Amino acid sequence: MYHLKNKNITVMGLGLNRGGLGVTKFLCQSGAQVTVTDLKKKEELTETLNELKDYNIKYVLGRHRIEDFTNRNMIIQNPAVPNNSKYLNIARVNGIPIETDLSLFLDICPSNKIIAVCGTKGKSTVSNLIYHIWHQSNRDIAFAGNMGISVFEILPAITPETFVLLEISSWQLEGLRQLKFKPYLAILTNILPDHLDRYDSFDAYAKSKKLIYKYQDKSNYLITNLDNPMTKDVIRETEANIFWFSTKKEVTQGSYLHNGKLIFKQNIRQETFYKISDMQIPGMHNIENILAAANVCFIKGLSQKEVSDAIKNFRGVPNRLEKIRELNKITFYNDTCATTPEATIAAIQSFPDKPLILILGGKDKQLNYKNLCQEIKNRKNIKFIIIIQHIKYNASNMILDGLKKLDLNEKIKVCHSLNKAVLIAYREACPGTHILLSPAATSFGMFQNEFERGKLFRLEVEKLS
Repeated sequence: MYHLKNKNITVMGLGLNRGGLGVTKFLCQSGAQVTVTDLKKKEELTETLNELKDYNIKYVLGRHRIEDFTNRNMIIQNPAVPNNSKYLNIARVNGIPIETDLSLFLDICPSNKIIAVCGTKGKSTVSNLIYHIWHQSNRDIAFAGNMGISVFEILPAITPETFVLLEISSWQLEGLRQLKFKPYLAILTNILPDHLDRYDSFDAYAKSKKLIYKYQDKSNYLITNLDNPMTKDVIRETEANIFWFSTKKEVTQGSYLHNGKLIFKQNIRQETFYKISDMQIPGMHNIENILAAANVCFIKGLSQKEVSDAIKNFRGVPNRLEKIRELNKITFYNDTCATTPEATIAAIQSFPDKPLILILGGKDKQLNYKNLCQEIKNRKNIKFIIIIQHIKYNASNMILDGLKKLDLNEKIKVCHSLNKAVLIAYREACPGTHILLSPAATSFGMFQNEFERGKLFRLEVEKLS
């Protein structure tokens, strides 16, 4: 365990998602001498900086400096900072330890009962559902991670008996390599193409996701997706006790969908625990999320009633196929966190019988939009596609070109702002229509992140009358 008092520590990347904020506060409260450096300028970080105004911190903003990566006792690397950063390499040459907020947290966390959730899509819904079920059942659990809650915010509430639920990104997993991270219970929801602007290949990205179980042994549990090509063969790669989930076939151990019912199976025990007709959250992908979360709860001895009762009143997660308003029998859904074409396909497939108007577009992550365009072509219930164009929104152009090649010109409308997209969608909608913001790309260039995009969408929808 590190002794932090009077140590000179550089936090590289304050960021906007509270991880950098949380670790910076913790370091200051522990008596460290903290320097924060970020490529963002002061005006971009105003909200975060205001929360740190009572601490004695040295700031280097809008740039990084070599001197902040030498003669230091430690560097804290924000997950968004690539491992091959020249400044991190300078620290390595100088023998300075590089940590992340999560690796530092795990070093001092009093509990080893870690439940870690990872995957390209679904991890936020699975994490929130696990927490919802456990919390509603009055079990001792703390929840934080890659969704706007710093691990250091929950640290005071953790005892050796507390289960610690962490939503973890592939970038965060890479920062745990030196720890040989071995969660007591790991959930890998799926592996789909994403972040190929940061990784050399899809295989490299997949390997980063698989770090969640790489060091597990027979005393650990792994829950993963039998239907996903990249996870269905993990039995060859781990000694962990595997529980599967599937919407397509019966599993040897775990949970699966059969005739509209969700079933859990372990040894000779098998029971139906839920009917999909009772779901509050739409889509086959959300059935997968429920199956994954239920496995965790059954493994740890929660009852069928505790699990099913909590699922029935779970209304989903903000920004993920979130129903935000119904106006004149027109329903608006905010799916801003759909930043890949596969996520948008899942959203489209969640409403097979409803007239849809889609709002798409953003910045590309070197992904392929061909399947998305074909899915839109195949869905006769899609009435209009509104594409938001921006100077940095290259994915918008790729989607637009793909749809035009499929002769969908008459259904396409192009605009240059989210408020115009909402107005056009509402004007074109008839009663019974679902208007769906599911961009299939990132928000950078027009917004700080996908959460700001979702917030603005909500505001624009609330303005309608």
